Amino acid sequence: MTTPIERIIIRHLSGSKANQIEQLPVGDSREFTIGRDPASKIAFDPVGDSVVSRKHALIRIMGEGDNVSFKLTDAGSSNGTFLNGERVNGEVELLPEDTIELGAKGPKFTFDVQPRPANFAARTKVIGVSDTAATRVIKTAEAAASTAVNAAATGASTAAGPNADGGAPKKIGIGHETVQRLIGEERGKANRTVTGAIAAVVAFFVLGGAALYWAQHRELERRDAEDKLVQNETEERLSRIPGDVNLKIGMKPREIYDKFAKATVQVGMMWRLYDKQTGRPIQHKTVDYKGRRYPAYVQLPNNLGVVRWLTLEDDHITNLMVGGGGSGSGFVISEQGYILTNKHVAAGWQVAYGAEGGRDGILYDYVVVSSGKKRKAKIKEPKLIDLYDSAYADVFHWIPESGGYIFKTDDPTTALAGNTPDPNSNNKASFVGRNEVLEVKFHGSRLGVNASLVRTSPDADAALVKIDSPQTLTKVEMAPNAAVEIGENITVLGYPAVSVENFVLRQTEERGRIRSQLEKITEATVTEGIVSKTASGVKSTEGGTFASDMGDVYQLSVVATGSGNSGGPVFNSSGKVIGLFTYSRNVGDTKATMAVPIKYGAELTQAQRE
Repeated sequence: MTTPIERIIIRHLSGSKANQIEQLPVGDSREFTIGRDPASKIAFDPVGDSVVSRKHALIRIMGEGDNVSFKLTDAGSSNGTFLNGERVNGEVELLPEDTIELGAKGPKFTFDVQPRPANFAARTKVIGVSDTAATRVIKTAEAAASTAVNAAATGASTAAGPNADGGAPKKIGIGHETVQRLIGEERGKANRTVTGAIAAVVAFFVLGGAALYWAQHRELERRDAEDKLVQNETEERLSRIPGDVNLKIGMKPREIYDKFAKATVQVGMMWRLYDKQTGRPIQHKTVDYKGRRYPAYVQLPNNLGVVRWLTLEDDHITNLMVGGGGSGSGFVISEQGYILTNKHVAAGWQVAYGAEGGRDGILYDYVVVSSGKKRKAKIKEPKLIDLYDSAYADVFHWIPESGGYIFKTDDPTTALAGNTPDPNSNNKASFVGRNEVLEVKFHGSRLGVNASLVRTSPDADAALVKIDSPQTLTKVEMAPNAAVEIGENITVLGYPAVSVENFVLRQTEERGRIRSQLEKITEATVTEGIVSKTASGVKSTEGGTFASDMGDVYQLSVVATGSGNSGGPVFNSSGKVIGLFTYSRNVGDTKATMAVPIKYGAELTQAQRE
């Protein structure tokens, strides 16, 4: 009875898994998938083995027992599957020690099984044999000698004729020694003929080989000379091209990706806002209005505007924590671990809070309660408001770090001493923001690294963070003084949320327990475009003061990205960073993206003024 096959043995010969051996239990499985899909039974590196398709090939088990066989088929891959050097078309038989190659010059591995059944043998090795030279047929010396003897005998009889006495002719005979001598002469002639033929063949090949070598040598010299001539002519032509044209030719997006993806990081964060006086977290009150819960706002007296109804209490656990979370991008600018990103990624409390909690809200009038009275304030009828309305622009653009008013949780009356609306003084409470989480992940890495906020730019959406790394990091090169022109080609790297995500199923063993865990592979995304427009901040000239509604930014044509890419590097065609990808603007279905000039990031690295 045949012993059932327990496992498939894969010996990797090349690719990211070179010199590794995989043992795949067979069990009840009848199919083994091959590809870059993390769910494949034989999975390849999504980055290092890019020639392999996500679903590249399939090994199928046919039959059972003595009739078991294995079949290999291509799963519609982009670069094809090869078995022992031959491209696979349809389904082919797979035998032990067969070599499978995924794409021409792609990863290569051998196939085997254990235990190997006696009737499941490897292919017969076919060895080529050189053709032997044609055998030359030469008359044997004995046959030639016999002919010579007959001719000699005939000649002798004719020449002798009758004797002078008229008697019978004398008998002429050839003795044994004569025959032996003739045989020896013919053998010598045959040997000399064969030796001459061999010498002629050897001379032919020697002379022909020498002639062929010399011809090839001369051809290589000729081609080398032509290549040098073409190279010199190309360099001469390039030297006559203006510098700005060379700049536009520059690096391709794939070249920038290959060189700087490792220097581009994903930044995960979560922050909270706290009252500086009490140390308690700030919360935004929510109210139930006509069956739906909305964030609440307060109309201050004395034309002091509208503010958020902020409180330190949440007895019913219905309020919103003032804070934020999510992920962005960044890039390494020094081998010691300094990283640039956006301020709204690394310090969200220093930028406009917007319509967190929803664009709609409920507005209440501020209630003044006389001192010493212990009665509940009478709240007037609230109204529904839209924060996108220009009348509420101030509350929409509120910066949490700027402070605010702390109200009671039951009625819109200030709760802290001295924290009352006053048009003649700033009685706002002081708030402080704090990162609960600030973590950096590198391209292709499984693990995150804790980061700390170093400083932020007071002029633009830029921030500097720092990580401690035991290894020297790959960094980008900044070009803070580079002239940026409209129409210039740019490349953006980052980690937008809209990108396709790849996962890998890993098995780990800890304290004897095996766990399966699905992990996301951190991979940078590359997007290309041009500089569509440049806009400067406030600038005064003799003609007046000019300003942009978006500040000092570059408008880009890059629209195939979005949330999550904030803080990513914007490269020019020379492979140098000219900006930080920052935010986008949408009007209807039209979208435009913006980048902050890198000069604001470079300023953060200068602790001292030059």
